[in-house]
Amino acid sequence: MQTIIRNVAVNYAKVYKAEKNPFGQTQFDIQLEFGKERIDELKGFGKIRELPNGNFALNISRAERNKDGKENAIRVVDMAKAPFDKPIGNGSIANLIVYSYASPRAYNGTKTVLIAVQVMNHVPYEPASNVDFDIVGETKSVEASTDF
Repeated sequence: MQTIIRNVAVNYAKVYKAEKNPFGQTQFDIQLEFGKERIDELKGFGKIRELPNGNFALNISRAERNKDGKENAIRVVDMAKAPFDKPIGNGSIANLIVYSYASPRAYNGTKTVLIAVQVMNHVPYEPASNVDFDIVGETKSVEASTDF
């Protein structure tokens, strides 16, 4: 059954290219972040967990390939349903089309798959490329020892 999840903040949007997750699976993935008032509405889509900021989250993913070995893709559009290809930053607001089906191996017996994302309020993605160590104390040059 296809459903639209409307007006939800999204984080860590891996919707343009499937990426390997910590469990070794290559997939598309997006995290939904929401307040306590939406738990009952969203609990059927996956395992909900509390975030350190007091909000709640669940991840919805899609495998890189379908059961026939063909590559999957996530449709990403803007508010006018025109193709959208800008990196999606954390806190962007989106609508998602998902497909859910019964699966005994899935959380709560229902597997939810990401089909499409409509970006309603775009927050630009800004990688943290300016992170570096501070210079602490004096710097000394150490010559490598050649005798082992």
